[in-house]
Amino acid sequence: MILLEEAASVIREKQRESKIHRTPTLRSESLTRITGGEVFLKLESLQKTGSFKIRGAYFAMYKYIKEGYREFITASSGNHAQGVAYAAQLHGVKATVVMPETTPWLKVKKTQDYGANVILYGESYYEAEKKAMELVRGGVKFLHAYNDWYVISGQATLGLEIVEDVGDVDVVVVPIGGGGLISGVAYAVKKRRPGAKVIGVQASGAPAVYLSLKEGRPIVIEKVDTIADGIAIKSPGDITLKLIQEYVDDVVLVDDNEIVDAIYLLLERTRVVAEGAGAVAVAALMSGKINVSGKKVVAVVSGGNIDAPIFMRVLMKAMARQRRVIKLVGEVPDKPGTLAKASSFLASHNVNILEVFHERYDPEQRPNYVRLIFVVEIPGTLDVSKLLDELEKNGFFFRVASQ
Repeated sequence: MILLEEAASVIREKQRESKIHRTPTLRSESLTRITGGEVFLKLESLQKTGSFKIRGAYFAMYKYIKEGYREFITASSGNHAQGVAYAAQLHGVKATVVMPETTPWLKVKKTQDYGANVILYGESYYEAEKKAMELVRGGVKFLHAYNDWYVISGQATLGLEIVEDVGDVDVVVVPIGGGGLISGVAYAVKKRRPGAKVIGVQASGAPAVYLSLKEGRPIVIEKVDTIADGIAIKSPGDITLKLIQEYVDDVVLVDDNEIVDAIYLLLERTRVVAEGAGAVAVAALMSGKINVSGKKVVAVVSGGNIDAPIFMRVLMKAMARQRRVIKLVGEVPDKPGTLAKASSFLASHNVNILEVFHERYDPEQRPNYVRLIFVVEIPGTLDVSKLLDELEKNGFFFRVASQ
């Protein structure tokens, strides 16, 4: 069973000591305008270790230590690893985390910095989990990332804070991976505000819970493929699926492009850094997958642990989707001065050139011409169609590559 009151008491004590944050719930003017509802963001991206995971890990360890355990082992490729490592540091116990060999170095280092012993094994979470289970021995407790009553109880404290901060909330939107977060949040919200709707969001490239609910039984998907790696789970837990069936009103899917747009909006409009998994609730609202017009809504931004190289790629992708960055492709005479003239023309319209490419080896290319490709940043006030017309008037025949 979910131990909501006990978990809340334990987590509040750590919050008073500033060891775990009570994260803010802030109104988003941009999302309010986009959706027609009044939208608030529960910013667990500002939590210790960068995600909500410390809540469940800390409370679970608190309970298992009372049962006599002083050493823990788990498997994770990111947020749960850091949550377990930090929780073990707070409790003064040992933790070992088995992480896939493909885990980015920064995540491995952060887990080690919190004091955990890290073992790299396998190419996926599931291989790492199998290895972790093999290492379990007497006196060592395997701490599951989501399919554990104590872990779920800790995550439920987030739902309690939402209702305390936005007492008349109508809709709470929560990311779903294995289901530990939404199970706890939905339970807490329904106990405190039974009329509120709780809606889960999964990535379309990892829809295990969505499909399981449709089939009425646990579904295992063979392959997950999404930038939201924090929720890229192949199957829900048996505990979490039952709780989702009982307390969650609906589950929707968002694709990676919608997630990219949400990450970008959170950064540009609210100055919040969100990882892919942390942005899916916002993606569902932005894309209209959930109708919240006239309602008071809280979207959970569950984490902000995104690697810098991925973050850079995501931002460039988002800017391309918004036509803030475009690729101009043209065929120009292959002679000195042509590139300089084209570049000068773009500069005169405040177009910033990010990259330039020449293509001379296409068999279909005319021998005395070269394909010139500009990747450019477009000023917000510039009409691209007019820019192309003016380029043509000056003898440069370009098109936008995506057209």
